[in-house]
Amino acid sequence: MDHLRKSVVIVDGYSTGMFYMPLLEKMKFPVIHVRSTSDSLDAFITEVADESIKRNSAFYSAFIDGTQPIERICEQLKPFNPVAVIPGCETGVELADNIAFSLSLPGNEISYSHARRDKYRMYEAVSEAGVRVLDYGLFDNLPELQEWVKNRNKFPVVIKPVRSAGADGLYICHNMEETAQAFSSVVDSINMFGDRNITVIAQEYACGYEIVVNTVSCKGWHRISDLWRYSKTETFDGRSVYDGVELVSDFGDDTDSVIQYTKSVLDALKITLGAAHTEIMVTSEGPVLIECGARPMGGSFSQDIIRSCLGYTQLEMSLDAYLYPDTFREKWDYPYSLSRYALFKFLSSIRKGALDAVPGVTLLAGLPSVKGGDFLECLESGEVERTVDLQTSPAKLYLCHEDINTLYEDFNLIRELEKEAQNLLFEMSPEKEFNRNPEWFLELPDDLWLKPEEAGKADADTIWNALGLHEGMDILDCPCGDSRVGIHLAKRGANIFGIDVNPRFIQKARQRYADEGLPGEFMVGDMRDLNYENRFDAIINWFNSFGYFDIETDYYVLRLFRKSLRPGGLILIEAPNRSNIIANTRNIVQNDGHELIRRWDELTERLYAPVEVDQDGRKTHVVIGTRMYSIAQYRLLLRLSGFELLSVYDECLNEFGDEAKRVIFVAKKS
Repeated sequence: MDHLRKSVVIVDGYSTGMFYMPLLEKMKFPVIHVRSTSDSLDAFITEVADESIKRNSAFYSAFIDGTQPIERICEQLKPFNPVAVIPGCETGVELADNIAFSLSLPGNEISYSHARRDKYRMYEAVSEAGVRVLDYGLFDNLPELQEWVKNRNKFPVVIKPVRSAGADGLYICHNMEETAQAFSSVVDSINMFGDRNITVIAQEYACGYEIVVNTVSCKGWHRISDLWRYSKTETFDGRSVYDGVELVSDFGDDTDSVIQYTKSVLDALKITLGAAHTEIMVTSEGPVLIECGARPMGGSFSQDIIRSCLGYTQLEMSLDAYLYPDTFREKWDYPYSLSRYALFKFLSSIRKGALDAVPGVTLLAGLPSVKGGDFLECLESGEVERTVDLQTSPAKLYLCHEDINTLYEDFNLIRELEKEAQNLLFEMSPEKEFNRNPEWFLELPDDLWLKPEEAGKADADTIWNALGLHEGMDILDCPCGDSRVGIHLAKRGANIFGIDVNPRFIQKARQRYADEGLPGEFMVGDMRDLNYENRFDAIINWFNSFGYFDIETDYYVLRLFRKSLRPGGLILIEAPNRSNIIANTRNIVQNDGHELIRRWDELTERLYAPVEVDQDGRKTHVVIGTRMYSIAQYRLLLRLSGFELLSVYDECLNEFGDEAKRVIFVAKKS
């Protein structure tokens, strides 16, 4: 084949379809891009198309407007001598079929083209072929839909558009009221492809587990390219949200029936050439179709990771089917298997707002199975939406590992972060009224940092017992204040090293130890600049000394603490009990009657409290903005930082309870 004289046409090279281009470049095929939708269309697909075309423009030899009459499109393509027309994503399926048919090139049967996009026609075609489908109906008015639901007399039911992707417009309804709300939300709305939804599909809800069978067909022979298992969650308003998708070697005892069912669906839809993505629910009665797309699996997942698990990708196999059909079966007729495990996690947010930062990028990078991710959209937009479908997922992570248990441990940890600690993934910006100096802690008067002198010995006793200290241990007290606590540890034989950003505190600490004739080392410094390695037996972070910074910096401080500890060393963090603080937050009334507003901000998870200070004889206010981590968030943050949490106490070293005023964490360097 003379590659220099023949080209490949990609229709809508978006989503995973954008990865066709570098493969074709290596094969020395010129690529012609056809765009099926107008660049002025007011729809989500326009943003996707613009970004994809911009990113891949260097790969294309020509761009053709696919909104023209088919005859005009074909006239413009003929000079490039195309040998294959390939849909890159869902929107390109029908136009690719039409172009291939018009140019007499290999393709799937044109009479079934609409059934490969329109879910109602899809179910009709599959059902007519004698293949089991869920009970379904097509409705353009609410009374008929309600009658259908009433006659079925079984909830939940699924309401969804005829044309959609990524759970766009899909609702799970548990009663008649939710059904009516879903109908109202879908009908007359514009879907992600820019089409107006004039009807809805109502469908029986299938109980079971959801899977994906990706295939590549050539001359009617179907080869399994990859198998996946979905996990999803449901929002409070019935939206189906993708949670993760795992690359699997099989489906256990269901494997054979699933594979046979998939091939029957492909045959029913007359898919004989190219990539296909079939979503199936495996129920107690066997597999049943959710939908089948005559294109590659979407998601723009890392092709390098998939290749590392399989030795190939669906796109590579697909190109062989189009360009080398005579040798396709000989090359690919061997069993499907995995050499590594992969799981792609779709992150979700229960909150909407502007972003201060995305600490999840840094915090999750250290997990052993995390090999990459895509946070680009939220980083560029500077905000996150409440997640209701695949399009509103703020980011995704790529997990891959040789040990499947490691993969699951990391996946479950990320899930726990979403549930208990969303701010550790996406740090939200405060409202304008809470804007503050991020270095507020440098402006507060000294007395606000220090407990009464007489409290020092009791606090030292608590620390000694909590950590199980003994004479001769090297202890880092950071920040140490004026060491009114640390000196009592030194009197019991501990070697105290103190660091604090306040030079007046350090001077006072040195004087204390000199007066008592005790050894101790103290230096002015910032906990963000610690430069020790395997130096201390224990670290003390006492009395509201954590949560000053942004989340990524707090994490960085914990990593520095860990680095400073010897193997098996301990850290103690003492902090307010967040739930108690929230319940008892009160405004401060000054002597002159002026009220200083203290407020807990749920979005940023900070307690904002103005404090009146004297700056060069002038009264002003400094807004304290301490982050109040929950117990679960501390536990997760410590784990991510490389600590094993050993104990959680209240202020009296009893087992922690919600009624406690303070909380003490003891963790070990793992």
